Amino acid sequence: MTLQNRKLRKYLFKTLRSEKKVKLYLLNLHWLRIKKQKERRRRKTFIKLWKIKKVQELKAMLKTA
Repeated sequence: MTLQNRKLRKYLFKTLRSEKKVKLYLLNLHWLRIKKQKERRRRKTFIKLWKIKKVQELKAMLKTA
């Protein structure tokens, strides 16, 4: 491999890496909004699971009574 080819490959690698960094940066601009949305979803899921558990507990209590 010639020196010119090596330099070209190095240059391409650097540009691709920087483009990737820029892309990731742009994707992560709204990270706080995404984090809040995930938290809302998680909370909704926990509430739903909690309600299901409570209903099951009440049914179990009624069966034994």
